[in-house]
Amino acid sequence: KQINSIMSAFDKQPDNQNFLSPLGFRFIIDKLPIVNYYCQSASLPSVSLQETEIPNPLVRIPLAGTKLTYAPLDIRFRVDEDMNNYLEIYNWMTGLGTPEDTKQYQDLNKTGGNRPTAGTGKMGNVMQGVFSDGTLVVLTSAQNPNKRIQFVDLYPINLSPLQFDVTGTDVAYIEADVTFNYRSFTVASA
Repeated sequence: KQINSIMSAFDKQPDNQNFLSPLGFRFIIDKLPIVNYYCQSASLPSVSLQETEIPNPLVRIPLAGTKLTYAPLDIRFRVDEDMNNYLEIYNWMTGLGTPEDTKQYQDLNKTGGNRPTAGTGKMGNVMQGVFSDGTLVVLTSAQNPNKRIQFVDLYPINLSPLQFDVTGTDVAYIEADVTFNYRSFTVASA
């Protein structure tokens, strides 16, 4: 009987026994074509499920909640010599946060990756350039697309400083980190 259960365990081996490589990915944000090209790293954010409990005077009885919380998305990119990719994000943030005039906010709609929002009417048109979708394409060990992680309604919330330093002996090209909030993400086969 024990031999049959061991054989049964061998029958349940996974079809693909390759491990996931941290090198096999592409990241695409519709609104940031230059950042996409220079992307160095991206993290699949954590997801947590809100917990609730049943009131009980004797013991805590936990239950799964009804609300998912998504951690922010972080990517790192190498800054190009003309700082075009840095400025793509900076201008997006400036248009969102502290525009000095209405033109900065209006320019959000002129940049790449625009799409209609789920909203209708005037507010839907006003919010059109605020968000952008993004996709993390996870590659197989043969560098073929395997999974697509689709981020919905991204917008930048933090852009790291650029550190210039003449004391280095080797050229370490400048990289920047950007953090995005988003509504949700989904995972699908490529």
